[in-house]
Amino acid sequence: MTDMAERDGGTGPLAPVREAGFAPVVMLRPIRTLTIARDLAFRQRAMTVLGELGPTAFAVVALEETEDVVELVVQQRANVVVLDVTVSASALAHVVVALSERAPRVGVVAVSDRDACAGHALPVLAKWGWAADLARAALDAYRHGNPLKEEDSSDARHQQF
Repeated sequence: MTDMAERDGGTGPLAPVREAGFAPVVMLRPIRTLTIARDLAFRQRAMTVLGELGPTAFAVVALEETEDVVELVVQQRANVVVLDVTVSASALAHVVVALSERAPRVGVVAVSDRDACAGHALPVLAKWGWAADLARAALDAYRHGNPLKEEDSSDARHQQF
């Protein structure tokens, strides 16, 4: 049986994590990802990159339909949702807030192929950037959950993403 580090050369997202002085840590649970994007080429790329982390699913849903997005995330039991905000960057904040209320443990990764998202508090990855960056962002989102889950003040929930 090939271990995960051997499959990706020991340097990719599935490589065991080794902290100084500690034994390597290998992910025991697969990360369930859901990619919401209109762009078929990006969905295929995301499924290839994120498929190494665990089961992946994709959907075409308008981000402005916040309740539909949240319901889909809950139905799919996603640990991480990847949102293509190229067309609807303004909907990102509404989706993140709604997810923080209904599924606070679900991590969020936003991607775009436009610079229109530069002012958002949530980092927005380059949609066609390095595959390792997308995988790393999904792992980080899985570890940390929704970026608003720790915020207690109502002002933080309404900040501009």
